[in-house]
This record gives sequence, structure tokens and C-alpha cells, in this order.
Amino acid sequence: MPEHASVTLRKLSEGEIPLNIRGRLWGIEELSVVAEIVEEYWTSGRTKISEVICERLDWRQPNGWLKDRACRDLLLRLDSLRILRLPPRLSDGGGTPPKPNQGPDRLSRFDLTTEIREVRAFGLSLAKGNSFEPVWNQTIERFHYLGHRSGVGRCLKYLVTAEHDLLGAISFSSPAWMIKSRDRALASVGITPTQIADRVINNNRFLILPHVRVQNLASRILAAATSQVVFDWSMYYELTPSVVETFVEPIRFSGASYRAANWVQVGTTRGYLKRGSSHANSQVPKLIFLYGLQRRYRRRLATLDARSHVGT
Repeated sequence: MPEHASVTLRKLSEGEIPLNIRGRLWGIEELSVVAEIVEEYWTSGRTKISEVICERLDWRQPNGWLKDRACRDLLLRLDSLRILRLPPRLSDGGGTPPKPNQGPDRLSRFDLTTEIREVRAFGLSLAKGNSFEPVWNQTIERFHYLGHRSGVGRCLKYLVTAEHDLLGAISFSSPAWMIKSRDRALASVGITPTQIADRVINNNRFLILPHVRVQNLASRILAAATSQVVFDWSMYYELTPSVVETFVEPIRFSGASYRAANWVQVGTTRGYLKRGSSHANSQVPKLIFLYGLQRRYRRRLATLDARSHVGT
């Protein structure tokens, strides 16, 4: 039995029950099951706890996969509301989470040095809960300037490959919170602030490996990935996204690949970074690009004048 105080539910008032979290109503019976599982698997980690909850409550995607990420959102929400207490995050023994590139070197089987200048065909492999995901994590950690960060929320990752070559990686996640110029642009095409969380996704990582030098490859990957993610996101999260966003640091990149793939620049961020409940000026304003995932949104976005949103 783990050495900790027993996990119990805070007494909930009638007005609080049921709770509506991640599109599911949570009554006292289901919340009691959650609390029991947190107690039973206290030392096994939050991921294991979420998997067991999904199995016992049969919380699954239409394709049968467990909704473990949604369940982790639920657990964090319950913890923030002080309804129950979560165990501390697992660490590597030194008090810090283990880095994604620890363990076997999963990139060693690829030649990442010989220059590639021609690709006739490439493919996208979903890296989600399978053997491709550690490869994606290590690729991003080693070669992307932002590295790999484990986050809470919706996320789909893809490896970009050609025959036996690894070309790069791309991923999509939940959208950013409250950005005035982006929100105004989305409102002009019919997406209100309350709809953004479910109808907008964020292209949060995009990498072509340094030894890959294929003309127009970036825009081709963007076109293929934005087409594929609509289907996969709908299957995995039961939501069909309408628009995808991304943020480009102009001191590093020009955004030419996004423009070539018909993304529209709708403004710039103000350079503020959210830390907890506060915002700090990070001094790195970014270019905001949007792309319509259906034709009607592409047409509406194409009519926007980016200059009218710049600097807001």
C-alpha cells in the first residue's frame, strides 16, 4: 500500500454535480471510481492512472483507442478544483522528468548525414502511442530548436519518410489561447472565440532534417499533412477542425514555406509569453499564419488583408 494519505473526493454540492469535462458528464459514481483508481495506482504514475480509468469506464475513441490524454485533462481539472489530489509526476530520481531522448537511440538505424536532394514520393506515419512516437520525440528533441516538450491536451504527431529515409517530423496540437489579431481574423471567417478550442488546431512543430535539401518539399509536406490531420483528428478526438494556425519567429524563418502552401499571414503576436496565470514580455513577436482546412475557409482567409492585423 503506498505511503500517502488516502485519496478522497471533496464533498460536492448539488449545484456542482454532474461536472461537464471533456464532453462527458461526471457524476458522483464515476468520480468515486476515479478516486479509487488514483489511490490504487498512486505510485504507478499519472499516465497509468488515466489508462486504467479509461478501461474501467470504457472511455474510448470511435476507433477503440483509450482516451487517455482526455483523461489526463480530466485529472488535472479535478486536481485544480481540489476535488481530488493527484500524485506527483514521476521523475528520473533527480527531481526532473526524464528527457524523451533517454533510453535506446532510435535514430541510429537512419542515415542522417548523407545529403538528400531528390525525393520522388514521401509518406506520413502517425506517431501516436506506437513505435513511431519515440522516434518522433527523439527527432524533435535532437534537431528542432524548441526541442520536445510533453504537454497536456490534444496532439497528433507524424514522421515524414521516403522509402528507408527519415526526412522530418510535424505535429498538431490544441490552439493557442486568446491572441487578438488571430481571434479577430477567425471571427471574420465565422469562428467565434468560444469555438476556437474545438475548431482550430496548432501546427506546433515542423522539421525537415538538416541533410534533406529538396526543393519545395516543405510546402508539399504542409499540403499533405493538413489534408491528413483533418481525418485523423476527427477519428481520434471526434472533432473536425476548420482552421490550422502556426507562429513563425521572423528572426529565424521567413514563413516562405507556409506562404507557398497558401497559408495566410493575419498579423503578429505582441511578444508576450504566458507563465502560469501571468504574462511576461518575451520580446519575440511572431508572425501568425492561418490555413483553412475546408475550401470555404481558405476562400474567406484569402480575402483578409494581413496589414490590417499587424501589431495588434
